[in-house]
This record gives sequence, structure tokens and C-alpha cells, in this order.
Amino acid sequence: MATTNAGARVGPTLVDFATNGQFPEEEAVSAASVDSTGLPTALEVLNEAKLALETEIKEISRDSAADVDTWITHAKSIQDDIEKSRRLASSIVRQAEADEQRLELLEEKEAYAGFLEKEVAFNVHLGEALRSIQEVNDKLDKAEGLAGEKRIIEAMAVLEDAWTSISTTPPDSTIRAMRILDARSFELRTLIHEQFEAIWEVLIHMDVEQCSLTVNKSLSSEPMNLDQAMVGLKAYNEVESAAKKLWDNLDNYILKPRTELRTGNLPSIQIEENTIRLDPSPSNVSIKALFQDLENVIRFLVSNLPPEFIKPLAGAMMPVLSTRIKELWLDTAVPSSLDDMVDYQKALLQVSEFANKLDSLDWLGTSSFHDWVSNVSKIWLSKKRETSLDWTRNQLALGIGAPRFAEKVETRMVPRDEGHHISATGDVVTDDWDAGWESGEEDNSLKVPEARPPLMNKNSVDEARKLSQTVSAESIIAAAEDEEEDDADDAADAWGWGDEDAAETEVSPVKTKLDMKTRKQSTSGKSEKPNLAGDVREITLSEKYWTSSMPQPVLDTVLEIYEDGARLTKAANETLPVTPAAPGLFSLPTLILAMYRAVSPTYYAIEACGNMYLYNDAMWLSDQLKEFSAKWKQRRDLSDRAYGMVRLDNEIKALEGFGKRAYTNELIAQRTVLRDLLGGAQNFFQQEKLELEHGIKIVVKIIRDLAASWSGILTWSACASAIGTLVNTVATKLITDIFDLTSIGSDDAFTFATVLSKIEELDDLFIKPTDPSRPTDKDKPKLSLAAQFVDKWLKMNYLSQVLQSNLRDIKFLWFDSELSLFLTVEEVVDLIGVSFENNHQSKQTIREIRGNPAPKGVDL
Repeated sequence: MATTNAGARVGPTLVDFATNGQFPEEEAVSAASVDSTGLPTALEVLNEAKLALETEIKEISRDSAADVDTWITHAKSIQDDIEKSRRLASSIVRQAEADEQRLELLEEKEAYAGFLEKEVAFNVHLGEALRSIQEVNDKLDKAEGLAGEKRIIEAMAVLEDAWTSISTTPPDSTIRAMRILDARSFELRTLIHEQFEAIWEVLIHMDVEQCSLTVNKSLSSEPMNLDQAMVGLKAYNEVESAAKKLWDNLDNYILKPRTELRTGNLPSIQIEENTIRLDPSPSNVSIKALFQDLENVIRFLVSNLPPEFIKPLAGAMMPVLSTRIKELWLDTAVPSSLDDMVDYQKALLQVSEFANKLDSLDWLGTSSFHDWVSNVSKIWLSKKRETSLDWTRNQLALGIGAPRFAEKVETRMVPRDEGHHISATGDVVTDDWDAGWESGEEDNSLKVPEARPPLMNKNSVDEARKLSQTVSAESIIAAAEDEEEDDADDAADAWGWGDEDAAETEVSPVKTKLDMKTRKQSTSGKSEKPNLAGDVREITLSEKYWTSSMPQPVLDTVLEIYEDGARLTKAANETLPVTPAAPGLFSLPTLILAMYRAVSPTYYAIEACGNMYLYNDAMWLSDQLKEFSAKWKQRRDLSDRAYGMVRLDNEIKALEGFGKRAYTNELIAQRTVLRDLLGGAQNFFQQEKLELEHGIKIVVKIIRDLAASWSGILTWSACASAIGTLVNTVATKLITDIFDLTSIGSDDAFTFATVLSKIEELDDLFIKPTDPSRPTDKDKPKLSLAAQFVDKWLKMNYLSQVLQSNLRDIKFLWFDSELSLFLTVEEVVDLIGVSFENNHQSKQTIREIRGNPAPKGVDL
């Protein structure tokens, strides 16, 4: 039943879906199963719906028939209009295509017209180019013909015109015809140039074999004269090169043999009409004859050569010629001495006249000769400086040479009692009132020796203790070491830079105990009454020493320069041309002395004792300069200008500092060697007995060898001071090492004392030798002055005694002897502690010593 109902409803559902697009909403219809029995019914429903729709359409058509006819009519009208438009468009297209053809034809005709114009222009250009090429070729033919006829100037003019035409010809240079013309013109130019050179060499002929130069202004065999040849030189732009070539030939074969000084005779120059030649006959070797020959040569050139050729020739000639003349003739004519000034003035006059004559000839290049004359004072001063420095340098290069004897004499006012002490050890020359005139004025604070040490005796122990505390050579060397650390440049010191400051602070290498004692007393708080005239006496002391051969030439040069300066400042010599050089001349000694300080150490270093020679030489030279400076101020033959021109104070200080540094450096080097032999930073006594004995033997030998070497160079006081410094270095090292030990056995103490005794044996080095020329000195007692020159001498002596003593002897040395003057309480206590057992007796001894630290009334 359900299936039958669904089949009946299929037809209407399909019609609704086809006409209205409606889908069945009822699920029973949409999900119903339709079989073949329901299809006929559905088809009937559809046919009915189709018939109804067709009927409806027909009815509508009958109602709208009139409107449709109208629409058809309009459509046909539109179709006709479209056909007309199509035909019109086709006609327009055909007309447009016809216009394009006409335009293409027009363009073709225009292009053809342009081509014809270019062809016409090319033909015109080609005609011009061919005519130009023909014209250039004709000119080259003409130039070649003129050259063949040796009409060089005309050929050159035509060739130049052809060359200009080639550069302006329309065809490109890459065209073969133009390349041919270029090559031909170049070959022709070369040919004409060769012909021109041949003619020039004939006009100005240099005969190398005969050493002659001939200038022909014109020749009958040559169509070109010298003036026309100048035109050719200008055309080829070869005026300067031709002038240079002519000068080279003239110089090599004529002027150079005449102007170069050499051994043998100089040839002369002969001039005959238009020829100048070198004559082998000897000429006068003088500046006047040279200038006369040169003037003749220049006059010959001016009169025979074209004026426009003279300027480039002079430009090539004068720089070489003037330099050669100045170096070989004029500079050698500058004298280094004022005695040859007459010949020098003649040379100046001759140079001035020669330059003026060249100026009158309008010859260029004379300024160097005028400058040489106007700068005469500078040139002479430079020559003097150069000669003096070279001569001094050569003398220094000879080395130390043979030692020279010298004597140092010093006059001093001293108290009478000290004068007797000095007399006991020094060489007293005289004590007269006028003895001071023998030594002149001297700066005693910088002299070596400055005084003789006083004689020691048994009743002056307190004085010896004070002397041991004063400044010794050891402290001087230490100060010098500090000073050397500040010296960054030895060369600067050598030249004297900064020596003004160094001289103020540097201590003399030899500062004796007497001077230090006197200074200490003068600065103490105790006031003393001044000595009366009867309490002082004047003594003159002398000591011998040796210098090398180096300072004497330096001194001679300095004195000669000052004497020349004095001569120039005199009114009688005001007319001398070199008089303005006087102020500069007075400054030359500074350079001489600076060079001595800078160069001489190299030659002193060659000798083993070079530093000591350097010290003596520098001090001797400073003494001589002091004496010269003092006498200079007392001279009556000097002008007022000359008195103030000698300023040697700074140079003297520089020399003294220079010598003292050498002395100090030598001692520092020897001290370093001795310290190294004594173990350096290690304790010397921490060795075996044999090693100690061997080491101290070497040290003693070195000191004795140095003393033997230095005693033949230095004064006795300077040598004693230097050896005292070395001995003091050894004593200080040994004393320090002993106090650094933690224990000392009895055997070790004896060994250490033996080592110290080896050093004490050097006391004979401090005994002043007797003067063989003074027999009375043989009767004087020979006393060693080791305590004065060795600061630690007495301390070392008492240390040796303590090492060999028992507690009782130590107490005796402390309370009854002078041990307390040289060793402190702590040093003695330390020695007892390391040498003896710590028992009641040693403790008692220590308490007694601590209880009386100054048994002599002097506290260290």
C-alpha cells in the first residue's frame, strides 16, 4: 500500500522539481522505493505538464507576434549598417597600405640622394688628400734635392714645412701612403741632421790628438757659416746639448789638464787666431797664471762663438770649472796660519779681479767667485777649524806614545804643626813668602793630591779614630758609582754636555784625611780662635807623575788658536780680511777639547793603564789651561776685546770631571774584580783553608801588580789613594764576611787572622819612597800611611787581634787599648758569641763590655 502511494506521487514530485526546483520534504517520499509499476503513471504526469506548458507558450506567442516583427526589422537594419561599416573600413585599410608604399619609396629615394652626396664628398676629400700627398711628396723631393746640394738651411726649412703639412694633411696617419711619407720624412731628417753635424764639426773642430779647438765662422768649402749653423741648432732644439758637448771636449782635452793639480809640470794654453790648444811646455803654477789662462780662453770663446751660444756654454762650463778651481786651487790657498796672510790677500785680489773681468764680458757663473771673496772670514775660519781638528785627531790616533815627566807643584798656607807633618811625608820645595808664584793660581778643591796626610803616632789614637770616620776614597768611589748610574750617555759626557752640574757635585779622586779633618773641624760647633800670622807657614809641595804624549798637541793647538785670536783683535790687524773671524776663532778651543774628550778614550783603552794616563793627562791639561787663563788676564799686549774672549772655566771643569770619571771607572772595575775573587755575594771564609790561602794570594798579587803599574804613572798620593781604595774594598769584604759567620772555631780564627795578616802586609805600599836627589831623605824614618789611605785598616788590624785573643786579651784590648775606637760594642759581643762557648766567663766579659761602651770617652 505504501509502495502504491509512493509511485502515484513520483510524477508530481518530478514536475515540481523540474519546474520549481523543489525537493520533496517528506522523508517517506524521498526515501520511498519506486519500482517499474509506478513509472507509467509518472510519465503520464510529465506528458500532461509538457502539454500544458506548450499550450501556455503558444498563447503567449499569439499575444506578442507584433513585437517580434518589429524586432526582426530592426535587426535587419543593424545588419545592413554593419555591412556598410565593414566595406568603409576595408576601403580605409586599402588607402593606408597605399600611403605606406609611397613612404617607403620616398625613403629609398632620400637614402639614394644621401649616398650620392657622400660619394661626392668622398671624391672631393680624396682629391684634396691626393693633392696634399702630392704636395708633401714634392716638398720632400725638394728638401732631398737641397740636401744633396748641401743647402742645409733651405733643406731644413722645406723639411720643416713638409713636416707641418704632414701633420695637417686630411688622411689618417694609419693610411699606408701617410706612413710612407712619415718614414721618408724621418729618414730625410736624419740625413740632413747628419750633414748638419758634419758641417758643425768642421766649423767647430776639436782635434783630440793635438788637443786643440778651432772655431771657423765660415769656410769656403762649406755653404753654411756659424751663424746659420746656430739656426740649425735652434731648429733641432740642440743648442744646450751642443754647448754641453763642446764644454766636455774643451774640458777633457784642454782645461782639465791645465786646472787639475798633480805631480809634475802643468801644461800651458796657447791661442792663435781662431785656434786654442794645449801646449806641453810647463806653465806657471800660480793662481794668477791660472786665471790669466782662463780669461784668455773665455775671451776666445766670446769673440769666436755666436752670442746666443755663449749663455748655454757658460751654464754648462762654470758650475764644473768654478767648483774645481775652488776645491783644488782656492781652498788650498787658504792658510791655516796668520803668518801666510799676505799670499792669501793676493789670492783674494786675484779672484776678485778675475770675477770682475768675467762680468765685464757678460759671462755667467761668476757668483761663486764673488761669494768666495765676500765670505773670506767664514772660509778661513772653516779651514782653521778643519785643519785644527784633523791635526789634533791625527795626533790622538798616534796613541799614548812615550810617557812624559811632569811635576805638580802646590803652595799652601798651613798651621806650623801640620806643616811639619806634611814635611815629613811630602816634598817641601820652599817655605819662602814668594813660593806661591811658582805654582800659580790653582783650584785646590779639585787637585790631586790636595794635601799630604799627617803623620800618625802612638799618642794620636783619638785622631786616628776620627780620621777613620771621615770621607775616604771608598766613599768617593761609592758616590762616583751613584753618579755613573745617572749617566745615560758617555759620549755626551765626553763632549762636555752637563759637565757644569757634574763638576759641582763630583768629588776629587784623592781627598786626603788632612783636608777632611780640617773641614770637619771648621764645621764643628766648637769655636776656635783664628791662627795668628805666626801660627801658619807657607809651604810648596811637589810631586812627580807621568803623562802620555796625547795632551801636549791638544794644548799646543789651543794656545796657538788663542794667540791667533789675540793677533786678530789688535788694531794693527783690523785691515786683514779675516779679522771678523776673531770671535769664532776664540770658540774653536771648545771644539778641540770636546773632541779630545770624545775621541781619546778609544786610544787610551788600548793600554792596560790607559784610564790612569787619561786621568793624569786630563788633570795636567786642566792645570795648564788654568795657568794659561791666569796669565792671559795679566798680559799687557792684548786688546780690550781679547781679555774677555778666553772663557775656559767650563772646559777646565769638564776636563777635571773627564779625568776623574776615568780614574773612578778604573777603580770601580778593579774593585769588581777583587770582589769576584773574594767570592762575590758568597762568604769568602766558607771555604777550605787551601782555597782561602790561594784566593788571598791572588788578591794580594793583583793589588801589588796594580801598585807597580800605577806608581810609574800617578803621583804618589794619587797612587796611594787608589791602592788604598782597593785595599779598603778587600778589608771591607773580609770584615763583613767574618761578622756574617755563625761560629768561629779556634783553628778557623787563626786561619782568618792569617788571611787578614796577608792584607796587612800591603802596608809597605803606603810608604812614600825617598827622593834620590835629596840625600837627607834617607835618614828619615819610613812610616806606612796605610791608616790614612785605607778607611778600614785599623778596624781590620784590631779584628785580627781579637781573632787571636782570649777573653782576657779582648778585655784588655777594649778597656786599655784602642779596640773601642774601631769596633762597636755589638760587633765585639758578636765576635765573642761566635768564638767562645756560652759560659759564665764569656757572659761576664760581655756584661763588662756592655757596662762600659766607651772606655776612651768616645762613643762610636
